[in-house]
Amino acid sequence: RADAVALLALAHASSEAALFEKLIDPQQPDGVQVAAVRALSSSKDAQIGQALLAKWREMSPQVRAEATNVMLRGGPDRTRLLLEAVKNGDVQTWQLDPYKPRLFMDRDPAVRDLARALFEQSPAQREQVLKQYQAALNIEGDVARGKEVFKRVCSKCHALDGVGVAVGPKLGTVRNHPTSELLVDIIMPSKSIEQGYETYVVDLASGEILDGVMSAHTPATITLRQEQQRETVISRENIRRMYVSNVSMMPDGLEKQVSIQQMADLLAFLKAAR
Repeated sequence: RADAVALLALAHASSEAALFEKLIDPQQPDGVQVAAVRALSSSKDAQIGQALLAKWREMSPQVRAEATNVMLRGGPDRTRLLLEAVKNGDVQTWQLDPYKPRLFMDRDPAVRDLARALFEQSPAQREQVLKQYQAALNIEGDVARGKEVFKRVCSKCHALDGVGVAVGPKLGTVRNHPTSELLVDIIMPSKSIEQGYETYVVDLASGEILDGVMSAHTPATITLRQEQQRETVISRENIRRMYVSNVSMMPDGLEKQVSIQQMADLLAFLKAAR
């Protein structure tokens, strides 16, 4: 059914927008919903952004990630609409954390300013969060529960103990690191970015902004690897500007999804996993 939606989108993207919107429904498989969201990406209808936001709370993480890409690639109006939804509390801040590098460098000054006002935290604020979560170092963690936490919040970009996909740094040796050091890496990921896993932000001639880890390059193309190991090949002739961000692809704000006890569980899993 997802393939059928994709084929229909190729032929009738604009005329079938109402149908695609109806398919974004929890009763439909994620694959069908993702295909429907993707089909809407080619529509210039100003109402598409509103339609996606109306269904936001019903979306699974996979569907929501695709909807976020449609909003961010749909021009400044859709991007501002999404950020206003964050500001109003209709979209949770942490759901856009992975997209901060591209938002901070958007061509539209209004988008940049609003994104920084919503997401940017001072080093002192991050230090305060770290201080709060140091309580997890004195709590006994449960490895099994920690594995579930890892699966929920880390597995889109990290692989360990048979769970997740490897986009970010390999975690096979983290069990040898001091637990306090692991906590810092989790709470303040941009403090130390491992070489080879820097976030590249690419501003395309089309106006689209992409970001990810550079997984391959040739004289003619570069390849960006993003969460879920999704890879995008970009022709160099389409690149307007490219630079390395000082913000890690792993976002700040994990504490918004993880309690102190859950952090203790996650640390226990990281120390025990092989």
